[in-house]
Amino acid sequence: MCLEAGEVVENTRKMLTRFFNGTDSNRLCFSYNSTDALNMIISGMLKKGDHAITTTIEHNSVIRPLYHLAKFNGVEVDHIPFNSKGFVDPEDFKKKFKKNTRIVIVNHASNVIGTIQPVKEIGKLCREKGIPFAIDVSQSAGKIPIDMEELNVDVIAFTGHKSLLGPTGIGGLYVREGIEIRHTRAGGTGVRSAVKTHLYEYPYRLEYGTANTLGIAGLHAGLKWIEKKGLNNIHGHEMKLTTMLRDGLKKIKGVTLYCQDDLSDHISILPCNVDGMEAINTGTLLDVDYNIAIRTGLHCAPLVHEQLGTTEIHGAARFGIGPFTTEEHITAAITAVEEIADMQKKKSG
Repeated sequence: MCLEAGEVVENTRKMLTRFFNGTDSNRLCFSYNSTDALNMIISGMLKKGDHAITTTIEHNSVIRPLYHLAKFNGVEVDHIPFNSKGFVDPEDFKKKFKKNTRIVIVNHASNVIGTIQPVKEIGKLCREKGIPFAIDVSQSAGKIPIDMEELNVDVIAFTGHKSLLGPTGIGGLYVREGIEIRHTRAGGTGVRSAVKTHLYEYPYRLEYGTANTLGIAGLHAGLKWIEKKGLNNIHGHEMKLTTMLRDGLKKIKGVTLYCQDDLSDHISILPCNVDGMEAINTGTLLDVDYNIAIRTGLHCAPLVHEQLGTTEIHGAARFGIGPFTTEEHITAAITAVEEIADMQKKKSG
């Protein structure tokens, strides 16, 4: 039984390494989720006097660890803003490079506006300067192909519970050969127990305690389904429905969309607001009256909403389209938002 469980863990490690086009499955380390992985990356690659570059696209899983290091550990951080279409400019990173820049970290695809950032170009600039480049693929993994070599990426952080179709509580990171991350914790690894220090070699360097074997098994099942279905088929299906939703909502008076004019280089996420309504109220009506589940608020990405100007109305109503979404679901969503917008117009006079 132990050998069978271990085989599931190692097979999943190998599957994920192939999935990201890594070269050594031992450098695929499991974690609790992306937040856990990103904390290990950030804390393990930065120290006092170092400089980091990131963006305003980031999730709090990047913003907060960097903020804490800046406030309490003497690390300098620069945030690159996105343009009106929702994309950062690679040249802006080049302008911020310093002698003490030790990491550039970018959210591959925004969890608020769905834009896929030009990570290949950013990675090329980092590679030329010898600066490690990490990306957060929480939203993109399972939706679009991610090839570390093609994208010039050194470290990937992922979670299993989104488009990789695994359960909550499982994620990880892949560390390219030549890139080192200090271990910031210590504990059991299940091997070489007589050694008093935490093990130096991967994956044990960044894995602590008993593995979430059930979570890894669930992630394994999700990966098998994705491989069978095909990423291009999944993305094509999702973006067809996203376009349908975008076009339907654009026709409704009193509905504002954000960074959705051109859906090239997007994943299937669509944020909007009904004029005069806070996002949470739109979401509550969709849930209670129409049985439609969306995510409202700041989406753990406050800097995005600061740039969008949606902070005062507490964020946006965000639709997420997945591989099991249907055209009937999209039609129902458009009809519901139209009725809510009409109700709001009558209410406001």
